[in-house]
Amino acid sequence: MKKREPDTTEEALRQIAAGKEAGVDLLYECLGSAMLAAASAVLHDRFAAEDAVQESFLRVVRGIRGYRPGTNGRAWVLRIVRNAAIDRLPDGRVVCTDDFSRLAPAEDGEERAADRLLAESLLDSLPPERRRLIYMKYFLDMTVRAIAAEVGKSKSFVQKEIARAEESMREFLQERGQKRDGGGY
Repeated sequence: MKKREPDTTEEALRQIAAGKEAGVDLLYECLGSAMLAAASAVLHDRFAAEDAVQESFLRVVRGIRGYRPGTNGRAWVLRIVRNAAIDRLPDGRVVCTDDFSRLAPAEDGEERAADRLLAESLLDSLPPERRRLIYMKYFLDMTVRAIAAEVGKSKSFVQKEIARAEESMREFLQERGQKRDGGGY
């Protein structure tokens, strides 16, 4: 049985903390594509994003003592990736991407392609400010508190805007007859 990603990420970080090289390999297996997507979203350049991901692995290894086991390891790693990508920007300014096609792994199959198109349509249906908040919450796995600090707004404002964005996406799906039973937006 395949481990769930959070368990695998936590195990990878445990191994890295113990000085085991296998932890880096495991981290790459479970988060490599998400790391590349996060860096690509900031840099808009695959080669620069790959460099940022490589730098991120070094930062994870060097900074592993700063990780608190039992917290969100995925968010911790993706934050490191995002910061490494920002460090590579000439002026340090982040522009939220409108190209979300890079956020899903490139896998074969019509269902994956349909899901990717639906996700892009959902995000495109949102105003840019709300799209950015959804991106930060669900793709970078940031907490509401971290998002609020990043955008310079109150936690309450961010929570309300995310709730409004989720409601808009729910309505968008209902209009298209795409609402799935028991979950999703």
